[in-house]
Amino acid sequence: MQAAGSLPRFRSWVPLVVVAGVSLVVLAILNPFLIFTANTPSGGDMAAHVVPPAYLRDVLLPEGRILGWSQDWFAGFPVFYFYFPLPSLAIVLLDLFLPYGVAFKLVAVAGLLATPPAVYYLARTLRFGRPVSTVAAGAGATFIFMESYTIYGANVASTLAGEFSFSWSFAFSLLYLGLLIKAVRDDPKYALAAAGALALCALSHIITTIVVVVASLSVLVWKGAWRKVIPIWVGAFAITAFWSVPLLARIGFSSDLAWVPLRTWEELFPLEIWLLLPAAIVGGIWTVRRTPRALPIVVLTLLPVIYYPLPLVLPELLPDVFTGRWKLWNGRLLPNWYFGVTFFAALALGGLSVWAARRLPSRLSRHWPRLMVALALVAAIVVASREPDIPRSVLWIAAMVGAIGLAVSFLWSHRIDTRSFLAMTGAGLLVFGAAAGISFINGWARWNFTGYEGKAKWPEYEALMDTASTLAPGRIQWEYDKTMNEYGSPMALMLFPYWTGEAHSSMEGLFFESSLTTPFHFLNQAETSANPSSPIPGLSYHRFDLSRGVRHMELFGITYYVTYTPEAKLEAENHEELTPVAATGPFTFYRFDDVEMVEAATYQPVVYEGAESSVLGKMLGVVGIGQDVGELSFSEFALEWYDDLSLIDRWVAAEGPETWQRVSTLAEIPETPLTTNAEITDVVIEDHRISFTTTAVGVPHLVKVSYFPNWKATGAEGPYHATPSFMMVIPTDEEVVLEFANTWAENVGWLLTGLGLVSSGYLFVRNRINRDPKSAPPSP
Repeated sequence: MQAAGSLPRFRSWVPLVVVAGVSLVVLAILNPFLIFTANTPSGGDMAAHVVPPAYLRDVLLPEGRILGWSQDWFAGFPVFYFYFPLPSLAIVLLDLFLPYGVAFKLVAVAGLLATPPAVYYLARTLRFGRPVSTVAAGAGATFIFMESYTIYGANVASTLAGEFSFSWSFAFSLLYLGLLIKAVRDDPKYALAAAGALALCALSHIITTIVVVVASLSVLVWKGAWRKVIPIWVGAFAITAFWSVPLLARIGFSSDLAWVPLRTWEELFPLEIWLLLPAAIVGGIWTVRRTPRALPIVVLTLLPVIYYPLPLVLPELLPDVFTGRWKLWNGRLLPNWYFGVTFFAALALGGLSVWAARRLPSRLSRHWPRLMVALALVAAIVVASREPDIPRSVLWIAAMVGAIGLAVSFLWSHRIDTRSFLAMTGAGLLVFGAAAGISFINGWARWNFTGYEGKAKWPEYEALMDTASTLAPGRIQWEYDKTMNEYGSPMALMLFPYWTGEAHSSMEGLFFESSLTTPFHFLNQAETSANPSSPIPGLSYHRFDLSRGVRHMELFGITYYVTYTPEAKLEAENHEELTPVAATGPFTFYRFDDVEMVEAATYQPVVYEGAESSVLGKMLGVVGIGQDVGELSFSEFALEWYDDLSLIDRWVAAEGPETWQRVSTLAEIPETPLTTNAEITDVVIEDHRISFTTTAVGVPHLVKVSYFPNWKATGAEGPYHATPSFMMVIPTDEEVVLEFANTWAENVGWLLTGLGLVSSGYLFVRNRINRDPKSAPPSP
């Protein structure tokens, strides 16, 4: 007989059913039938993200590399040095068993599906019982269904826009926090798993890693915590060192996109947050009073709030790190604030359900879940009739609810315990309340996952790529226009190398920050497009000036210029440097007849004396440290040089022989002709090797590939970083070879990763051997 005032035992399978149900609802919104359709995903940045994993599969891994170089975009860029390799590695792994498009889409949504389980685990590590944690799992869907933002990361909209690496990292960051709390407060044996989770978080996205590490600093106030926390951080860094050491060593060679910080309070407090904030305040206070374990979650939540307004209230008193010049854009931190509000509001709702359960009969009729199923089905029908754009997702949700409800009605024998019912009800309110407010993400998912092949203009797009495949290899500068979204994305033409087997590289690509050429490309795009995107603020754009564009395209070794609008086609006809060679649909291919990928100097190059040269200087320059006020970096100086067409043949380098003149302004660049009759032949540009033959030994040569310090020259001095963003060499032999090679950064990184993995394996085995005998099953 049940004791007075006690409650029936909470059903242990309820959290499993609810968490699985929440993830299934998320999957339903994302159109699972289309996810398992073999096609090429499209939509936003995702439409171009299909290129790097395929390159990893086809080029890097067969060469024993994860980090490397590609000539596919931006006149060459370092692959995965400044972007995150883990999701791409997962895609390649799944591609062993599944079609590439299916593997890609499964990985793209995996972070979203993992968020509800991660939220449940985090709540459990805060010492909340299963009923409250079950309700908290519903907050995972409430958060990722937010539609008030579409790019900052972690929600469905941002993931479909291409930020699927962020959603992976966000789920791992929640898991890491939970494991960290367990390792410090409960059992040190969780430290190994915490280090692994943090490493996976970092290999998926650096922004979430920065935020979660800062949040976990608060754990150090706990007595003796530093002895456990610091080894976790060291272990995580060691595991990621193959990527993180080169990232830190080379960060100064990435492009600064001059992100402008968000400045409106509406971004900090969108409508969904206002609705949840009162409950979140109650839940936060209750949680903090209940357990000190909540401290890192509170810091994780409030850190974006503290960071966000600094450019508004103290812009003149803070260094560039806070005013938008640093890589850490304040908008990137907002998902943690949104999640924290949602999480604490769900804890408040979970606490309310437990409070109510203690004041209601301990058991209820099993007809209650059937009533819930009926109400959900009615609601689904009503929403489907009022929202004809999303009937399929609503029917999927209804089917999921029906299946869960029927399972519940059979699993319970006669009467259900009130806590289980209220926990499921609370989670259901959060999930289906958020799902009912969906307006566009289901349509975005359909657009992305029907793929390029499912678009009405697929035949036109396919014909474009087939036409390109018939032409001789070469770089392509194509006219940008946002109406190309009809093909699947405005970025659809970034896939020239994907569809043509890397025979034709696209000047425009993703991973904007990865190449020093990026800002120069967007200057070219503005000059060669009737309706350019011009995404980098602060550049001196010359809108649709094809005369300038032709000069710059020749400098960049462009082989083909592809027009899309009638205005660009008409203008291209007036330039004798451009010869039409093919046309399909609205596109016309124009060829440059004399393409020089390696060019000998006609004027004596000079050196800009204000450029940073050391690795430390490059790293500090990213955050505006160690650079005099008003002093331009070499890349900034190169942009000024690029704007003056009269200087296009007078090259400037970031470093060079001591005999070269040093300059600090454009006006100081001399006009000193060089007499040479260079014959440059046998130019071969491959992904990790460049070679050519020249008769002008001792004369500087410009190699029209983006500069990066991993390039090493044989038969020449250099390479030096030269304007605009290329490599300059001084041949000491007629045969010159440049190879992309590992440096100390890669070698040290792989050494540390090897040590980290070996140490982790040893600790794992030792923990298994030395586990508590009391937890082992009894002997026969």
